[in-house]
Amino acid sequence: MIELSEVSKHYGSIAALSDVSFGIDSGVVGLLGPNGAGKSTVLRLVTGFLGPDQGSIRVMGANPLDHATRRLIGYLPEGAPLPPDSTVLEILEFAAECRGVARGQRKQVLRRITERLNLDPYLSRIADSLSKGQRRRVALACALIDHPPLLVLDEPTDGLDPNQRADVHALIRDLSASCIILISTHILEEAEQLCERALILSGGKLLMDGAPDEIARRSRHHNAVHIDVRAEADLDFMRDTLLALPSVYAVEIEPLRRRLTALPRDGQQPFHAITTLVTQFNWPIEGLHIEHGRLHEVFRAATTGQPFE
Repeated sequence: MIELSEVSKHYGSIAALSDVSFGIDSGVVGLLGPNGAGKSTVLRLVTGFLGPDQGSIRVMGANPLDHATRRLIGYLPEGAPLPPDSTVLEILEFAAECRGVARGQRKQVLRRITERLNLDPYLSRIADSLSKGQRRRVALACALIDHPPLLVLDEPTDGLDPNQRADVHALIRDLSASCIILISTHILEEAEQLCERALILSGGKLLMDGAPDEIARRSRHHNAVHIDVRAEADLDFMRDTLLALPSVYAVEIEPLRRRLTALPRDGQQPFHAITTLVTQFNWPIEGLHIEHGRLHEVFRAATTGQPFE
């Protein structure tokens, strides 16, 4: 569906992308990275708003700069720009015309999309009077209006409140059954909830590519053991005892939460050794659980070039 091969893009002397290569053929894929990482540039290249300086881009086997290819892509740009003095209905009718929806089918198509995105109460309002969440839904409706097989979303939930974000997440999950979705976000929790695959960019370079949970396993907290204890527990004694285990290299203490976290050494799994200690010393615990890992920890280490803190 999407293939980038050694793609580079410059804005004057600034390298926005440097030799980026990846392919996407299914699912919801997230572009992650700090501000200025090159996420929006990738989306503009994929949607044909820009051409690469070097390398090649193919969307469904064709050049995204071709008009016929663009017709296969639904695009929600960053900020969800809309003509400020047009009503929501006028905007949707214009989008339907631009996307080639037959005149005789437009009424049915618009009814379907407005119901799906709960836009009926706003059809007569001008875009400038809409809230940020409402504007996002209108812009998303424009991108979806003709059922494109590829949907490209640039920061679709930026600035939305938790309820609006949950609504957009539910819609993306629903849409993923019928199209491929490429989404740019700087909200890591969003990527973990929505994306089957994550591409981490920084400084215009692709640093990591994999499922969010696979990337999270590179965290120092992968296979860490959380020990929640009762008030009478001796945290210092427990910490010193845990540190004596060969499979544990550090122990974090959170006194207010009454929690210790044993960090594993070199990918080892200290859980069973810790349960033995709990039984041996009859520690007053509330529970034990193993942590999968922390995507934000890996992200920060990768994009800053600094080791795990």
